[in-house]
Amino acid sequence: MAEMRRLTLMRHGEARWKDPGTEDFARVLSRRGTAAAQSMAARLRELALLPDRLITSPARRTEQTAEIVAQEFALPARHVLREEGLYLASAAELLNIVQHTGPRIAHLMVIAHNPGVSELAQLLVPEAEPTQLAAAGLCSIAFETSDWRTIGTATVCGVCRETPTLRLFGLFG
Repeated sequence: MAEMRRLTLMRHGEARWKDPGTEDFARVLSRRGTAAAQSMAARLRELALLPDRLITSPARRTEQTAEIVAQEFALPARHVLREEGLYLASAAELLNIVQHTGPRIAHLMVIAHNPGVSELAQLLVPEAEPTQLAAAGLCSIAFETSDWRTIGTATVCGVCRETPTLRLFGLFG
């Protein structure tokens, strides 16, 4: 049986609107963003999508999202890494970081920003209509390969997309 690699791309939860004097890099999750990240972390657990390594942009809102996911899975701190290059990275920059993942990592999770994270999902899983990942939304892609350098559309063998629901915000029922 061929080896598999799984890449889970997640957009950070909704951040608070820009406060005067707060730089974009330092923006924190809103209450809604925290709730959505918690909901998605629980959903990842339900789907048994436990990453071997989680890398996150160093921006505060992505770190907070990563902390919520790591806590849900009780991931050891050594499995959660800040990657400076993820802050506002393009799809190509994100893909380059992913392709440099070591061979012992079977499931890599990346928590980053739009538009790059959505563009990378679109690049790896092209669809007729481009879709943006919602805040705290994710796209988990399985690849039939043993080498991160060879991930691409030709090796995709499964895709799971998840978006936080409005129900979690108490808007419906």
